Amino acid sequence: MRLPSHFSLRRPLTFNVTPLIDVVFLLIIFFLVASHFVRTEQSAPVDLPVASTAGPDDNPLHRLTVTIREDGQTFVSGHPVAVDVVVERIAGLAGVARSENSIPEVHIRADRNGRYGFLRQLIEQCARHDIRSIQLAVSKEELAGPR
Repeated sequence: MRLPSHFSLRRPLTFNVTPLIDVVFLLIIFFLVASHFVRTEQSAPVDLPVASTAGPDDNPLHRLTVTIREDGQTFVSGHPVAVDVVVERIAGLAGVARSENSIPEVHIRADRNGRYGFLRQLIEQCARHDIRSIQLAVSKEELAGPR
């Protein structure tokens, strides 16, 4: 390979690493923001019921995660919300998923010592809006320990 005549052999070739540094910083920011959203989905601590087997968690695109604490307080994406807001979000989820030909999913994290009334109301709302994929979060038997 012949070097162009305007290059001097005394001056070494240099690489501009500024674009590389920009890309690395953008990736760092992306992963920080993505991890924040994953953490806020499960920010309210609840004592999950125990199950001996659990199905796969494939994280679909149209999912609503509802957390129900023992005292009946409900959270969506880590923020406390009223019951009617949860019902509105279920209806909105069904409408958006239907318009995009996707399968909506409701993921419920309910405390094992909580009352069943609101959980039943959520399941009925999902049935009313034709949401057939409802997942109840549980903890594995081995991790829960003796009770």
